[in-house]
Amino acid sequence: MNKKIAYFSASNFADCDLPLLHELQQRADVSYILQISDKTKQQTLINIKQIKKRGGVYPAAEFPDLQNLSKYIDLSKVYVLNMPGRHDFSPGNLWASVCLLRFLLCQHFSVIHLTWPLRYGMFLLYCLRRRMVLTMHDPLPHSSEDTRLNRFHRKTAIRLTPHFILLNSSQKEEFMSIYDIGEERVHLSRLSIYTHLLEVKPAYPACKGYVLFVGKINTHKGIDILCQAMQSLHHQHPGLKLVVAGSGKMYFDPETYIREGFLELHNRYLSSEELAGFIGHAAFVVCPYIDATQSGVIMSVFALGKPVIATRTGGLPEMVADSRHGLIVPPKDSKALSEAIEQLVSHPQLLQQMSGHITEDYHHGNYSWERIASDYLSVYTIYKQR
Repeated sequence: MNKKIAYFSASNFADCDLPLLHELQQRADVSYILQISDKTKQQTLINIKQIKKRGGVYPAAEFPDLQNLSKYIDLSKVYVLNMPGRHDFSPGNLWASVCLLRFLLCQHFSVIHLTWPLRYGMFLLYCLRRRMVLTMHDPLPHSSEDTRLNRFHRKTAIRLTPHFILLNSSQKEEFMSIYDIGEERVHLSRLSIYTHLLEVKPAYPACKGYVLFVGKINTHKGIDILCQAMQSLHHQHPGLKLVVAGSGKMYFDPETYIREGFLELHNRYLSSEELAGFIGHAAFVVCPYIDATQSGVIMSVFALGKPVIATRTGGLPEMVADSRHGLIVPPKDSKALSEAIEQLVSHPQLLQQMSGHITEDYHHGNYSWERIASDYLSVYTIYKQR
């Protein structure tokens, strides 16, 4: 493909962006533009100790802390959008937006790929909207993130962007209906495994064989329902522990479950090494979400071959094939959740079979990044060479 593609994304998406970019750069001229600020300089695979005081677009070579990314992608094609201000209309941030627009124009990109709706401080970039495609990680907003400002950003992006990529098919019809979008503007793809976890040295916890919830703690994650399900299993399996590991404010009181002896709580940010360790020592992982789109947690877990119990919400059933990669249960149903946990705890050979299927499908098969990159390249062909 002879098109020049600008892939503009944020640090919190690096764990899914980098394996995709690795595949795309094998087949096309793709530049990665990474937006960072003081709040986002240390997320997932990005660990920048100090951003620059002046806003602008800089080559990755000017940020020594990004050298580790060379394991995944061509660093000569990586740029940093440095946002030094504290809010969207800070002079440094506005100048950075102007610099990015100038950079995109001077480089003559045929396609500008966004991974989230632009915030109002960057609306200037929509003058290039005819070249844009937007990946909607959340076609429908999470209940805990559906704010007036986020709705404004979403509606603006949807009105001005010509094409969208959704990462599950379950929400396609509702997305098109709510935002009055024709089917010709919506394209489907998916997530695959977060391959960086295969490269790190795991920092294992002392215990093993536990049920694991891992990831950011939020009200739509259903952790309280998972605790209720584990509580009903406690007398039958007194040695079985639930480990909850991740940052975020606890929205319910977990002390009763901790006192009963089956809940172990690690309420903090996890490094990649800790994340790999917690997953590696788990028997399986549970994602008891009340609502969802797709889940990066599941892709982290599948990278290490662990089965998942997930709820029938959003695109999760597309990611976790029931009885093949794990089990699917209704949301907000602690009884169904406890029965699923009991099934996997009582049948370790089933866990082994599921692990084999995960490796077959996600590491090598139709759900691999190699196949997914082909989906993206097909979308890019819509845009004329400029």
